[in-house]
Amino acid sequence: MDKRRSFRSFTEILLSFSFRILLLIGLLFLILQGMNVSFRYGHGLFYERAMEKEPGREIQVEIRQGESRKEIAENLKRLGLINNETAFVLKAKLYHSLLLPGEYTLSTAMTQIEMLDYLSEEGQKNQELSDKKILKETETETSSTDDSNVIGDGNESE
Repeated sequence: MDKRRSFRSFTEILLSFSFRILLLIGLLFLILQGMNVSFRYGHGLFYERAMEKEPGREIQVEIRQGESRKEIAENLKRLGLINNETAFVLKAKLYHSLLLPGEYTLSTAMTQIEMLDYLSEEGQKNQELSDKKILKETETETSSTDDSNVIGDGNESE
């Protein structure tokens, strides 16, 4: 009877110890996996590299009115211009990049920050040109309307 109790006690201790070891190994595995994921995410976020070496390929990109940063990032990833959508969206927010609608030509040799700078600068240029064009058209319409009113007034007084 005593041998059974001691054997049972020994078995319980051994199983308990084995369970704890397995639990610690599982916990260590999860911690290492978390570190790996964190490293890859941080590396993608802070390490700047282009998808291809110079000269790369030029790819036409269209940003539509009302398109979110996330949708733009998904489109850029689909076209092979970036490999980390989340990093692109976060960088766009951090750099306060204006992603205005329009047609753009991007290169696979550009880093994400170069793309954001290019999209912001070209978008602002396009916006300014569009505003100037609208302003000139408005001025032309206004001046032609004013001219017709002056001519009409002059004819009526004669």
